Amino acid sequence: MCRTFDTEKEAKAWARRQEIKLEDGHVQDLTEARETTLAQALERYRDTVTVKKKSHQPELSRIGRILRNPIAERPLSTLRADDIEALLNDLAQPHVTVGKDGKERLQRPASEATQRRYTALLSHLFSIATKRWRIDGLRNPIKEMELPSPGRPRKRRLEEGEEEKLLAALDSCRNPYIKPMALLAVETAMRQGEILKLRWEHVDLAGQTVEIHDTKNGEDRVVPLSSRAVALLRPLQGDDVKKIKGPVFPISQASLHSGWINACRRAEIEGLRFHDLRHEATSRLFELGLDRVEAAAVTGHKTLQMLKDYTHLRARNLARKLG
Repeated sequence: MCRTFDTEKEAKAWARRQEIKLEDGHVQDLTEARETTLAQALERYRDTVTVKKKSHQPELSRIGRILRNPIAERPLSTLRADDIEALLNDLAQPHVTVGKDGKERLQRPASEATQRRYTALLSHLFSIATKRWRIDGLRNPIKEMELPSPGRPRKRRLEEGEEEKLLAALDSCRNPYIKPMALLAVETAMRQGEILKLRWEHVDLAGQTVEIHDTKNGEDRVVPLSSRAVALLRPLQGDDVKKIKGPVFPISQASLHSGWINACRRAEIEGLRFHDLRHEATSRLFELGLDRVEAAAVTGHKTLQMLKDYTHLRARNLARKLG
């Protein structure tokens, strides 16, 4: 594409406009850009930004929920703080959705902490639209509103008698990997995603360690294995150690989630998530006498405040130490 101009100033102005239009390989008229709907922007963000994130599934779910809201058809340039607050109020209500299988499902209300994740997503969307996509005339409505409360960190731990009931229920799971995964989570404080991605090439039962790669915070770490952890992994490894490669737990996240929910239902345990086992494990590390630096080396928390949020010591254990 080329044109002839009478002055150098006109030529440079035209060239700059073409550069903006061709940014990211996306030819877009600036007038059209101002009329881009939230749905169009979210779909582009999903396909070029979200999918590149390590843990992108929760964000894909949030994007899908916004796309089902009437606000998605609004042009970006018309959105204001009141519109985002109306969206959050709507998300805070329970909804019945129809899945691809035609079955109705109850969509849980979004907590204040979850609503903050929605505002973070939308704020970053506006930032990308302005700085990377060069969409003119946009105001970030998130900067004009009071954000929802971050909420209190979860304090759920295994209560008295729950561990025994849970393990008994996990014994009857169709998938034999769910119980050892739960036990490993309690013994190591590993994240669910880390356990799912664990490979035999990174397991050293003789040295009682596991190498964790591609973690949530982007840093590799070596996790020590207790004797109980080694005992539950050894039968899964088998005798021919040299030939063992591939995933330790060949199971999908969906299968793990389904098996966990059903096991908790059979055990009549309410409000316990698989991720709460990480809270349980972290708290036990301190109850065993590890200091903060030692515990952080095991759990992989980058800051002591994050470690504190995952630590919930039992008063009765503290009372025994006090005599």
